[in-house]
Amino acid sequence: MEKKVIINGHTVSYDDALHAGVYYLIHQLDQPEQKVFFDQAYNHGTAVFEDHMGYKFKLVHNGAEYQLVKG
Repeated sequence: MEKKVIINGHTVSYDDALHAGVYYLIHQLDQPEQKVFFDQAYNHGTAVFEDHMGYKFKLVHNGAEYQLVKG
């Protein structure tokens, strides 16, 4: 099931199975660290990151929104 959340002013859509990546972005990173990933995705189309458990994710810029997918 696809869900949406606002992170640091950006709408992020994600599949419920990727909740760990959303949790990492919201609760493990501060706003300046979040900004780095969103700027990277905005400027280059994607930003790849790994959470504290070693799971890889990709933040993809899709026009007005971002999508979180498996990295």
